[in-house]
Amino acid sequence: MRVEASPFIVAGPAPADEVVGRHDVLAAIAERAARGRFVLLTAPRRYGKTTLMRRLAHDAEAGHDLAVVIVDLLGVQTHADIAVRMAQAWARLPTGALAKAAARVLPFIAGLRVAGGIVSVELRPSVSSGTQTLEAVLDIPRTVAARVGRRVLVVLDEFQAIAGIDQADAVLRSQIQHQTEQVSYVFAGSERSVTEMLFTDHARPLYGQAERIELGPFDADALASYLEARFAETDRDITPGALARYLQITGGHPQRSMLVADAMWNVVDDGGTIDLPELATALDDALARCADELTAIRDLLTDAQARVVRLVAWDEPLTGAAAQRLSLSQGSARSAAAALVDRGLLRRESRNRHSIVDPLFAEWLRRLGSRP
Repeated sequence: MRVEASPFIVAGPAPADEVVGRHDVLAAIAERAARGRFVLLTAPRRYGKTTLMRRLAHDAEAGHDLAVVIVDLLGVQTHADIAVRMAQAWARLPTGALAKAAARVLPFIAGLRVAGGIVSVELRPSVSSGTQTLEAVLDIPRTVAARVGRRVLVVLDEFQAIAGIDQADAVLRSQIQHQTEQVSYVFAGSERSVTEMLFTDHARPLYGQAERIELGPFDADALASYLEARFAETDRDITPGALARYLQITGGHPQRSMLVADAMWNVVDDGGTIDLPELATALDDALARCADELTAIRDLLTDAQARVVRLVAWDEPLTGAAAQRLSLSQGSARSAAAALVDRGLLRRESRNRHSIVDPLFAEWLRRLGSRP
C-alpha cells in the first residue's frame, strides 16, 4: 500500500520502532539496569530521550526480563506533584501483569485517590503532608517487582524539574537506595547543568549515585540508512551528493534531521529524486517553519551571548581577530559561552572552541549576516 503522508515525525516523541541506531545506548542502559545500577541519561532537548525510553520499554516487554515504567516530571513544583506523576505513570500502564499489580497497590496508598484511572492527591487526616504520600508512592516499584517476579526499571524523565523542590532529591534517595535488589532507575534530563548538579554537588543527596550516559547525535550511517529506507518505501530517491550534504547540514541532530527530511520529502512528488537544488529548497522550508522559534531564542540572548553565537556559527574561536571586530572581550566571551553551554544552546569542544547544538539555528544565524 502506498504511503501518502510523510514518514518523518517532526513533532513530539516518535514511536518506539522509529529509533535511529542507538543500539549501544540501549544495551548499556539495559545492562546497568539488570545489575541494579542507577543511570543519569543527559542530552539536549529534542534529542530523542523519550523515544529511546519507549524503545527500551518495548524491548524489555518483548524480552520479559525487565518491566519499565516511564514517569514524566516536566513542570512538577511540589512533593505532591511528583507523587501524582509517579502514580499516574503506574495507573496508565496498558493491560498486563505490571498494570494489574500496580492496580492492586495504588488504591491503598495514603494520600492518593484513584478513580476512573484518574489519580489525585487527597490528604487524609493521618497524612500530614505530600512528602509522606511521595514516600509511599516511591515504594510502589518494589512492591510491584515482588508481585510480578521481575526487576522494575523506573525512568524519571525531565528529572531536572525536581531541582527546585525543597528536599525532593533527599526524599527520593531515602527510598530508592534500599530498592536495588529489585528496582533500577534512569534519571533522564535535558538541562545539563541542573541535572548534573544534582549528582555532582557534594552537598546534594544524590551525589555520586548514578553512572552518566550522554546521548549524542544520530550515527551518520544509521541516519543515512534510515533516510534512504523511508524514501524508498514512499517512492522517492536521494542522490549521494544530496545525502552527504544533508548529513553535513543536520549533524545528526535528531529532531532537525527529521524536520529537514520531512521538508525534502514534500519537495518532490512520487517517483521524484532529491538532488542538491531540492535539498536547498527543503532547507529554506525547514528554516521558515522554525523561524519564529529561532527568533525567540535569539531575542532572549544578552548582547555578549548574541556575539558569541555569531562567532560559533561561523566556526570562529571565542578570542582572536573576529572577536575583536565584534568588540567582545575574553572575559565576556567565556562567561557568555559558559551560560549558553548550561542552557544547552552550545556544546564545548575545547577551551576556545564551541559548536551550536541546533544546526538550523547555526544556519539561520549565518544567513542573518556575514562572517565577523
